[in-house]
Amino acid sequence: MAQDLTIDPRLLVTLDDLSIVAQGVVEGFLSGLHRSPFLGYSTEFASYRPYLQGDNLRHVDWKVWGRTDEFYVKQFEDDTNLNCEILLDTSASMDFGSPNKFQYGRVLAAAMAYLMVRQHDAPGLTLFGAHAAQALPARSSRHHLDEVFHLLGGTAAHGQTRADGDLRAVVQTFTRRGLAVVISDFFSRGDALFELLRQLHFQRQEVIAFQVLAPEEVDFNYEGDYVMTDSESGEETPVHAGEYRDEYQRRLAEFNRHVERECAKYEFSLQRLRTDEPLDRALIAYLEQRTAM
Repeated sequence: MAQDLTIDPRLLVTLDDLSIVAQGVVEGFLSGLHRSPFLGYSTEFASYRPYLQGDNLRHVDWKVWGRTDEFYVKQFEDDTNLNCEILLDTSASMDFGSPNKFQYGRVLAAAMAYLMVRQHDAPGLTLFGAHAAQALPARSSRHHLDEVFHLLGGTAAHGQTRADGDLRAVVQTFTRRGLAVVISDFFSRGDALFELLRQLHFQRQEVIAFQVLAPEEVDFNYEGDYVMTDSESGEETPVHAGEYRDEYQRRLAEFNRHVERECAKYEFSLQRLRTDEPLDRALIAYLEQRTAM
């Protein structure tokens, strides 16, 4: 992928205004797409689609035809509106790493919401962790987007991950077929987050699952003796990092394969993101899933 699409997440989390961050991420990303070989994506971002036999010729953009020798039809808000539910994990395990997983996930959620509104889609926001609440139902407007930014900016990560009646009740409100974006590290006791995936499947949602991991979790570049503390349960485990590294990485790889199997079971898209990586791959994944729908 072209280098000019990359966005350094370490710069993003130093900014307090999520609206500025999200706009900067998305507009820079779109500008990069227009300068890249991904022409089909950039025209989709500009609210066009390829001409199909039977389309009204009044909706053909002849300027685009003149530049590309291809027929593209202008899309209007009613043509492109899609409910897109953003579900952000706010449990304590997300508050870890440098760059921090929760900060990264919050910026990703904000950028997704901005991109969705720009695409005439309707983002909704659900926060889940110790408790679950549909912070905002799916709507497409600038005022709604400001509310998304405000709620994300005031949210903190704490408590254990739960997929109890509160979260089930929220997901059951997703009655219209749409797209669900789940942002989480997928760390939880039991199958709480896999139960969430099952619920979304039953509600006929197409799902993109973003598994967010910190570099320290992936590489485990520690040396010496540590007492590792589970951020959600408080359970402590003394380890010698060097001796434990191979076992830790084996368990992490096994867990990641489990996440992959659960997503594959329902034909969900899974993207594994490190917080020291740019956000462009996540935005491309949204574009690809949206185009497929």
